[in-house]
Amino acid sequence: MRTAWISCVGRLSLLILLLLRAGSLFSIDLKVGLFHDYLVQSALFTVVEGRYTASWEGAEHVACEQGSSWFILHRDDSLYFRDPRGNWHTSRGIRFAADGPGVFSLKPADPAMDTREYNGELRVGISMKSLQMINSIDLERYVMGVVESEAGPSCPLEYYKVQAVICRTFALKNIDRHKEEGFNLCDGVHCQSYRGRNIWNEDVEIGTEVTDGLVLCDEDTVLINPVFHANSGGETRGAGKAWLKEEPYLQPVLDPFSVGQPNATWERSMQVRDWIMYLLSYGIRFPEKADTAALEMHMKHRQDYYRVFGDSIPVAGIRDDFSYRSEFFDVLVEGNMIRIKGKGYGHGVGLSQEGAMEMARRRYHYTAILNYYYYGILIIPYFEVKELFSQGIFH
Repeated sequence: MRTAWISCVGRLSLLILLLLRAGSLFSIDLKVGLFHDYLVQSALFTVVEGRYTASWEGAEHVACEQGSSWFILHRDDSLYFRDPRGNWHTSRGIRFAADGPGVFSLKPADPAMDTREYNGELRVGISMKSLQMINSIDLERYVMGVVESEAGPSCPLEYYKVQAVICRTFALKNIDRHKEEGFNLCDGVHCQSYRGRNIWNEDVEIGTEVTDGLVLCDEDTVLINPVFHANSGGETRGAGKAWLKEEPYLQPVLDPFSVGQPNATWERSMQVRDWIMYLLSYGIRFPEKADTAALEMHMKHRQDYYRVFGDSIPVAGIRDDFSYRSEFFDVLVEGNMIRIKGKGYGHGVGLSQEGAMEMARRRYHYTAILNYYYYGILIIPYFEVKELFSQGIFH
């Protein structure tokens, strides 16, 4: 009896997974605020592929054929738009819905910006004295766009799988970040860089589809915050050191895979007298006969403070003051010059992108890469994450 029950449960689980893969059981649509970092006053909407319908107050299902364009303008706190026949209309908002699969482009005219292409539908309204443009898009299509934007067009396929799982996890973990503004996520670095649909590399699409629905959770099946950076310089940091809040899955990791990569090292220099003036501004007291050799710091492993003459300065403060690439650096004295010899690029917490890319080139499986940088994680389908059901985001 128990064997039969287990067999039945096994078949049911397989059926659920197959239905999920087919998109017929669970689907998640995201609303993404486009050009969120800019006060866009006018933009051109164009149907690139497929067929759309436009609707607004007083008008419904106005056909938008492939190649047709609508000019949208914010003026005097009102929304105006010109249809493909040259007729002007005004309304509080306009919606462009795809009749099946579709692609549209947006080109801001004021300020002038490059054209971006998107899947899904578009709603345009007014917010903060500018156009509010919201892209409604399937989660997986959104992930493809973010992966290409965050990783670039020339990465190993296995790394695109890594980035897809990370981006999907972040999106679901932060799905209510812009709830009060009427959408889920913005397209800037405040959330994830999203510059429209992926167009450069089919491996981006493959990597996303192979990992369809997979997310990162801690041992209690709670979604993690999958932070990453460009390069660790050979050693990642724990979350507690960076942000004063420990996370069990964000522990320091020795990272030889990041060494020798494009952003593994960096250098800066300045006059010794300028460095001394900087230290004086921090209240560092110099002895009467100060030896400039005491200004040196050799950071074999990551540390929190630069210590000099019995005092100290947080290396995070030094990084911020001089806009250094990381908090992982040596201070060397060479004649009358100070040489800052740095390692890595970014905050150093979580996954190192260049390290993970190198692991992918060395044929590590994407799950091994994720488990290398995040401690004690589970890689599971999002329909197994209880908190997502409690938020009611499935439909």
